Amino acid sequence: MRTKIIKYATLVLILTLMSCEKLLDVKQESSITDQVYWQNEGDFYTYLNGIYARFRSHIDYFPFSEERGDMLAQGYNARFSNYWAQSITPGNSVDWTTYYGTIGNVNLLLSKIEPFVFSNPDTKNRIEAEAHALRAAVYLYIARVWGDVPLVLEPVLSAKNPLYKRSPASDVFAQINDDIAQALSLFPEDTYVNKYKFSKPAVYALLADVKMWTGTVLGGGSTDFNAAIDAITNIEDSGVSLLPTFGDIFDTKKNNEIIFSFYLNRSEYTSGQINTCFPRYDTSFGADNYADLPAAIAGQAGFVLSPQALTLINTYPGDKRVSRTYIAELYSGVPRYYWPNKYRGTKYADDRIADNDIILYRLADMLLLKAEAYADLNDPTNALKYLNMVRTRAGIPEYTETTQTLLQREILDERGRELFTEMKRWYDLRRAGAMGVVDLYQYIPNLVGKTTPLYWAVQTNVMAKDSLLIQTAGY
Repeated sequence: MRTKIIKYATLVLILTLMSCEKLLDVKQESSITDQVYWQNEGDFYTYLNGIYARFRSHIDYFPFSEERGDMLAQGYNARFSNYWAQSITPGNSVDWTTYYGTIGNVNLLLSKIEPFVFSNPDTKNRIEAEAHALRAAVYLYIARVWGDVPLVLEPVLSAKNPLYKRSPASDVFAQINDDIAQALSLFPEDTYVNKYKFSKPAVYALLADVKMWTGTVLGGGSTDFNAAIDAITNIEDSGVSLLPTFGDIFDTKKNNEIIFSFYLNRSEYTSGQINTCFPRYDTSFGADNYADLPAAIAGQAGFVLSPQALTLINTYPGDKRVSRTYIAELYSGVPRYYWPNKYRGTKYADDRIADNDIILYRLADMLLLKAEAYADLNDPTNALKYLNMVRTRAGIPEYTETTQTLLQREILDERGRELFTEMKRWYDLRRAGAMGVVDLYQYIPNLVGKTTPLYWAVQTNVMAKDSLLIQTAGY
């Protein structure tokens, strides 16, 4: 027991140190790690779980997804207004160090597992597959934010600070595709072992995400769109299905629609971002429908639905998703604010807590992405087939328009209705902008009249520590 405690404490120390590193200002960790770690198979499980925990904290971040889009407005207490207002500068940009800490953890695990002999080769292959998938996912995450980013594929085992240039996005995505191919080849099973971890179907979802980005934003075109379609077809054959009731997707953990989600629990991790969408109990207490609001003592009251979001979500009368997508705060029957209502958390005796699992990939997302790929290929028959699968569950009429530009716009709108606050909107808008479906500088209210680049600035402190870095164009 004492040995296990020491190892766990060491893991916490290692992951904490790596989370605080500067790019890539890393203390030599190999001697610490080798003393008490990488001694048995269980060490690799534990270390991998720590990487998943870090990845979850990356995904749980509105500024890279919902906040720069069109669907949120300031609530009582708007805490992240610089990014929401599209006022990004090198001084207030996000420091990418923590993401490279996670990549460094993956690199270290992969270097240590290669020579290690497991009692069951399938176990080793699965751990390696998940590690490759995690590295691909983190690189996708930062490449969609900054574009060209440094490629770091080896563990940093020297006290000497290495310097890295920003690699072209095409090189970064080549590595992402290589990691995905490695993961797919290594998984010993074709289905799900645990939906809180990467599986072969979840990696196919990641691949579809990658190919739709490179097909649109990077101009890969039909080759990438067809690759996304093939990946999603594999997911459809993996045993997932649309749930009949929309709200059950968010209330039932690891349900049959989910491909990959992150575990949340009050005693272990809760979502700081979803908490920004909870009204505070003291500011909403006088509302007519206070008992129905997702109000919390610690609620941040940061974001409500924008007028654009309300118009979009209410496009079709009778849409079964509306009541679970938002809730109005009413005074004498008059709405004052419209609060996101999808991730309602859990109401405990003392407070409401944002502990719904965070869903990274689910089937409806993939079906709409497949519809988008077909629309980009100007194949309206198949695009309508997959678009209408999701609309039928929502109880709204089938879409029938076959003109490519109108169909592409409707799919963008449908993703907005279906996936609100699921950390997808900005990336959806970027793809649509690249395809000419919308002009982002006219469509997103806070970008109108601004010249803020779509990629983020490299943070000032990061630039200061690496003389090889070149600032993002436009800053």
